[in-house]
Amino acid sequence: MNKDNFAAVILAAGYSSRMRDFKPLMKFGEYTAIETIVNTFTTSGICNIIVVVGHRGKELIDVLKDSQAKCIENKNYSQGMYSSVLKGIEALNENVSAFFMLPVDIPLVKIHTIETLKSQYLCCDKGIIYPTFNGKRGHPPLIDCKYKDIILKNNEYGGLKNILSKFDDDSINVPVFDKFTIMDMDTKADYIELLKYFSLKVPNREECYSILKMHDVSDNVIRHCVKVSEIATYILNILNEKGYNFDEDLLSAAALLHDIDRKSTNHAKKGEETLKKLGYEHIGNIISTHMDIKVGEKENITENEILYLADKLVKEDKVMPLECRFDRCLLKHKNDFEAEDKIKQRYIEAKKVISKIEAVIGKSFDYE
Repeated sequence: MNKDNFAAVILAAGYSSRMRDFKPLMKFGEYTAIETIVNTFTTSGICNIIVVVGHRGKELIDVLKDSQAKCIENKNYSQGMYSSVLKGIEALNENVSAFFMLPVDIPLVKIHTIETLKSQYLCCDKGIIYPTFNGKRGHPPLIDCKYKDIILKNNEYGGLKNILSKFDDDSINVPVFDKFTIMDMDTKADYIELLKYFSLKVPNREECYSILKMHDVSDNVIRHCVKVSEIATYILNILNEKGYNFDEDLLSAAALLHDIDRKSTNHAKKGEETLKKLGYEHIGNIISTHMDIKVGEKENITENEILYLADKLVKEDKVMPLECRFDRCLLKHKNDFEAEDKIKQRYIEAKKVISKIEAVIGKSFDYE
């Protein structure tokens, strides 16, 4: 049996009583929760998708009729979630090597998380792979099919979590930057919170810190990124007051992540590639020019120019006058003519950005 034959079991049979609405059909953008989860697994290359339905099952079957998901009815759904776990596992094909188990009330797990768990399973000898966010286990676990019979024959109280806890020696925690792995929607307040994060389309601050830590970025570089984010946000706000419409969440995330590959040669370009692999192409584009940029003096100010200037105004984690910052750089690279030329050009481009800002705000740009 191939080890890379994965399946997904989605549990969507419950009453949704605490929500006072039907969770599987609650909307995230143009798709319902159940469609969102199916789309995530499908995009991750998983074609064997089982959706366990019960309460209002016919509606879900109709919603998913054109998808790759196979709906299995659990007539005993009133007995609780574990009855759906058993029904889903019973429906797994014999050639499946491992399966994800995900309740419908955790609908926004990232594609990158699914792919990360799959990769970890293939390169380690563990049978249970858990995603963790900031040290907390989340969903979905990826479970080797050697546990199918153990789960199906279990007669003890406590459900799937209790069964799997007995095999911690055969499990591994995999850090992910995905807060959605620990965000469910039991109540309307939970749903509203999920909608807020869903609308961001960028990693929130907590996820940015997680990404930096996962990429082994040092604490002093993180402090620098935090200060650059503060300056970039300050510039954004004074420009937005004058009619610009920059996205603060987007620019803040780009500033926090701009030195994600600081240890690499040409780290701006490398950082762009890293962020694009994580699914954040726009952020990658913004950070790609934070070291060197060509400023269009007659064009509108861009997010790239804001980040470029903010980075040039921060030395380590302290704001520093532009002239002082570049004088120190020139002194450090004295007699290295190639480096001196780059430093002088970077100063010129930074001054151009300041001139553009001052033209918009109608006064001197005060950043200290």
